[in-house]
Amino acid sequence: MKKKIDALESILRDLEQNCDIDGAAIVTERGQSVASSLPQNTEEKAVSAMAAAMLSIGNRVGDALDAGAPKSILIDGENNSVILRGLGRILLIGIAPPDAEIGLIGFELNQAAKRLQDHFSR
Repeated sequence: MKKKIDALESILRDLEQNCDIDGAAIVTERGQSVASSLPQNTEEKAVSAMAAAMLSIGNRVGDALDAGAPKSILIDGENNSVILRGLGRILLIGIAPPDAEIGLIGFELNQAAKRLQDHFSR
């Protein structure tokens, strides 16, 4: 189990090194934290639960508007941007400063998502 968590944390570290992300987390669709490198003052359990709820709401809105499941949800806040990327039963969260290159972050999130899907398909 420790090796699996280490592998997930490695994916998060690589994500932070490859783009302008200040923190990241992997949570289940039910809101349980799997791995995290969120800032220390973050309430990890609360963020995990709220992110899962947002993805659930995004799915409902997507269904209601015939858009399908969201590939990502972006919160463009005054202090930071938060990107939520749904990957089936897991969710990848990234936190970026407001002036970050969202396109590059999206690309790197896709790369991390591929690694996560490979990891969970084993």
